[in-house]
Amino acid sequence: MDRHSGQGSGTRRFWSDNVALGMATVAAGLFNAAYSVLLAHGLGPITYGQIGALNNLVSLFLLPLPIVGLAAIRLGRQRRRQGWLLSASLGLGTLIFLIALIFSGSLARQFGLSSIIVVLYSSTVILNFGYALFVGYLQRARRYVLVGILLVLASGTAVGGVVLAITVGRAHPLTWLGVWQIVSLVGLFLTTRRLSHNIPVLPPGRLSGPVIATTLGVGTLQALWGFSDVLFAKASLPVVQAGWYTGLSTIGQALPFIVGSLSTVMLTAVLDDPRRRRGYLTRTLIATAILSVLFLGVLFLFPVPLVRLSLGSAFIPLSPYIQRYSDAMACMALVLVMTTYGVALGSYRTMTVAALGTGIWLVSLSGAHTMAALVNRTLVSMLGTLVLVGVVFVVGKELRGPLP
Repeated sequence: MDRHSGQGSGTRRFWSDNVALGMATVAAGLFNAAYSVLLAHGLGPITYGQIGALNNLVSLFLLPLPIVGLAAIRLGRQRRRQGWLLSASLGLGTLIFLIALIFSGSLARQFGLSSIIVVLYSSTVILNFGYALFVGYLQRARRYVLVGILLVLASGTAVGGVVLAITVGRAHPLTWLGVWQIVSLVGLFLTTRRLSHNIPVLPPGRLSGPVIATTLGVGTLQALWGFSDVLFAKASLPVVQAGWYTGLSTIGQALPFIVGSLSTVMLTAVLDDPRRRRGYLTRTLIATAILSVLFLGVLFLFPVPLVRLSLGSAFIPLSPYIQRYSDAMACMALVLVMTTYGVALGSYRTMTVAALGTGIWLVSLSGAHTMAALVNRTLVSMLGTLVLVGVVFVVGKELRGPLP
């Protein structure tokens, strides 16, 4: 009786966490959609592409950010390690910003931007690392209501910045948006720091070799999946087409964005109750499959109206590519779930085959110089990566092996 009661309690907690973070993710997704709609309709493909390039350039500088978040989730808040983890996170952010500062001139020339603008946007990387650390602590404590509120707050303030940029700051929208991002990030950092002091301190976490390697590896892969193809598009396509591709990514990445919340809840549930890890994985995969079918179905039925509504008539030329690109994102979403599960187990196999598929994808993108080539190579690479990771799950120890 007690055993069944505990299972019911664990299952209820799992789904309540998913509902809390899922609702917040949907709300944040709506704000993100409003962000894109306002930018695309208000500024057009060229400026939209420039802002997309800046945001993705910052994402490149934030490549280790998922590593910090996953490490915070694995360890939780610990009295002895908290100080040096924050110092290390902020120090890493500062180091990356200094590197960006040194190369700002060449980066600006590569992307057709002002070096001052590149420096302005790059300065956000410093506090982003501290913010990710504190959010990771909240996730490990399974304070998903607070995490959801922060997620919605971050997306909502971003929309506020766009409103300012296309109204009072219309003459210099890039500058206004960059300054707003810095101000809002300071507020989010201070808020999460205060909230993280109110969560319980956990016993010291075990940092074995596999745990460290998989956390670093999967965190890096998650970062690469989010922005790599957009940067290739910006570097190899004409400016208007690069803007179209940025819009394509904005729509397609909505699915991995939502599934990322499911994966995080699964990770913390597995760490809290490893005996039920296969049940948590199964539920998460089923939820991901259902979301993917709904997402792809809507895009299949209404591609042009969806593009017109979300980005504007100037982006209609990307409509023929939206289905194939979104198929690739559905594959990515499933890979995201399985690699996150691999982090809980410290599984080298999942990380290695996902890295192999991602490496093939990046190499293939380097030879793509049209939108069709970028989309087709992304789809083939992500489908291949999903097959590789799926085989590992069937023949490997991911479903049977002990937690490290």
